[in-house]
Amino acid sequence: MKVNIFLPKYMVEFKCISSSCADSCCSGWDINIDEDTYNKYSNSTGHLKELLEGKFTQNKYEHDSFNHGFMVLKDENRCPFLNSNMLCDIHGGDGQENLCITCKSYPRVFNIVDNVYEKSGLPSCIEICTRAFLNKDKMEFIEGEEDIEEKNIEIRRIVDSEAFEGTESLLQYFWNIRVISINIIQSRSFSIEERLNILKNFYEQIEEMYNSHDFDNIEELLENFNDEVVDYEPLKGATFKENNEFYISLTQDELVKNIRSVRLKECVKEYKNGILNENNIGNEENILNQNDICKYLEETPKYFSELEDYSYVLENYLVNQIFKDLNPFNKGESLIESIKVLINSYRIIKAYVIGIAINSKEEITGEKIIRVIQALSKDIEHNKVFKELLEK
Repeated sequence: MKVNIFLPKYMVEFKCISSSCADSCCSGWDINIDEDTYNKYSNSTGHLKELLEGKFTQNKYEHDSFNHGFMVLKDENRCPFLNSNMLCDIHGGDGQENLCITCKSYPRVFNIVDNVYEKSGLPSCIEICTRAFLNKDKMEFIEGEEDIEEKNIEIRRIVDSEAFEGTESLLQYFWNIRVISINIIQSRSFSIEERLNILKNFYEQIEEMYNSHDFDNIEELLENFNDEVVDYEPLKGATFKENNEFYISLTQDELVKNIRSVRLKECVKEYKNGILNENNIGNEENILNQNDICKYLEETPKYFSELEDYSYVLENYLVNQIFKDLNPFNKGESLIESIKVLINSYRIIKAYVIGIAINSKEEITGEKIIRVIQALSKDIEHNKVFKELLEK
């Protein structure tokens, strides 16, 4: 059916580059099977039945139509249908119509906001990262029409902001808050960290007024931000100051052992070598007594300045997260919980990029930043330790 659609401009030209990709979306995580596809697989005949035998299983722990079953993964968490040419045996031998919804739609994300379909891309896909984040221009959004078969996509979230007009819900201000959030992150006269501080301050003001049921002042605040009469200077805060414990937390065994992505394992290994070895820190028992990591980074500011040279990459990543996840309403009505995850995602990416650069003794580049973003994004939703770090 033809529907109205709203999407970032990079999605217009996006298409999978298949076996040319440096990574594979068919390995490194669980691959869920929706109920309709699971039933089709269970009742299959001929070549498809032969191909599928012993390679999928029912999900006995959840009763979710999109997670009705799973592929039985092989070594390195590879899909059993991923062949030596890094292509899918189901797609190649039996046609795209026999793929599950996950495989048909990835890396596309669909939401519905006020009866308009929204489509964006997951940063766990390298091609999405390349198209969306390496563009030096600000991310733009366009409207149009598109043919969409609902049975072939998963709608992640549905928002009907108009239904909340005049109520005591912040959802009635969805569009104002969303537009202001993106405008703040795209304010290039400030550093990324200053922009995140401004956004956090904006959300804190809204939450404070909301908790006092002061809707008149919320509307006035939104109007002031929309009219760009707010002075961001007092809101920009200070540069993020990490401590040794934070850098070390990204190397701990509990986190590393739960990583499934081969690419992220490589990144973390390089990070660990850079952060720990470069600073002549002794064995791991002595790490917490050392101040060498922060001291070394303070004395070597080139890493921070190199990262700032590619701030547009991080800006585009953050804007994409806000749009894709419907921030700050992805954590219920707790705007502070939402910005906390956004800030911590940035902090983890920044730390890994710097640690890897220390290890390689090479300059930071846009490509090296998106390598970390892609690897981290592929694993972050499946690793409870990362979840804890993001929500700290």
